[in-house]
Amino acid sequence: MFIIGDLLLFATTALVLSITCLCILLHVRARDAYTMEFLVVLVPLCLQVCLSMFMTYLHRVFPPEQLVGNAYEIFCLWATLISILLTSTLLYTMSRYLIGLLPVTPEQKKLGYRLAMAIVSLFLILSLFFIIARSDGNWILAMNLTFDYHFFSGSMLMVAHGITSLWYRKQASGREQESLLTGISATFLPLIVTFPLDLIFFRTHTFKIAYLSFSVFTVYIYLFISRRYFQDYEIPCPQESIPHALLTQQGISSREEEVIELLVLGMTNREIAEKLFISNNTVKTHIKNVYGKLDVSNRVQLFSLLRGETRYGSRQS
Repeated sequence: MFIIGDLLLFATTALVLSITCLCILLHVRARDAYTMEFLVVLVPLCLQVCLSMFMTYLHRVFPPEQLVGNAYEIFCLWATLISILLTSTLLYTMSRYLIGLLPVTPEQKKLGYRLAMAIVSLFLILSLFFIIARSDGNWILAMNLTFDYHFFSGSMLMVAHGITSLWYRKQASGREQESLLTGISATFLPLIVTFPLDLIFFRTHTFKIAYLSFSVFTVYIYLFISRRYFQDYEIPCPQESIPHALLTQQGISSREEEVIELLVLGMTNREIAEKLFISNNTVKTHIKNVYGKLDVSNRVQLFSLLRGETRYGSRQS
């Protein structure tokens, strides 16, 4: 069972890390709200699973006689505090992300944010109290308690997120919102079943079956990213969606607007040159001017701006 736990822990860490890196690269390119919202959740999750894996294999690599002394005790204390903080941060960012998705009024969202802050703060305080009190100054024991049970216990709070997502799923205002709410409910509701299984099969292992729920959640994020950035951007945008008023306001000329319209139709520089009976270098000059006037650096950012997902001047803010 320990071998299975090690393999699953490695697979979970690799999956979360790779999708987090993908999301970081996309955010650098797109600078839109979707990738930022995902990163706010993925970064603490990635750091937590990487830390869990590091601490698991630390005791496999170094002999017991080297894992002693004041320096190691201090290391264990910091590892314990960082893990507790990362878990609490993850719970809060997941709660904020879910509340932001819900089809409710702004007042209800504000109330939800305050409630989430209160619950997570209480969880953080109780975690510090019980782990430190039970360890009685033995920071190695505190670290073992943290990595064996704390993240696992905190993940059980995600059941409430699954129930909430399922409740509001049918009230979603669009396909994307419904898809994300469905993903959250399908991801975290199974925790009700995995909890007793973890207590039976993985009680003394850092890995818990509940961690697979976070892996499933990252897969949902990847599928959403795949549809939106690798498929949707290949589909021509309707010309009616181009904000002509914004383009005029930012000093886009009529010829540059023609180039933009052909760009969103998926044409290459060469195809645009043939369509407008101009040289390829002239097309590149027009595109460079468009990027400068709209304060974007690539087509993904341009499309995000045209679709209203990125504010003008966001790169400078």
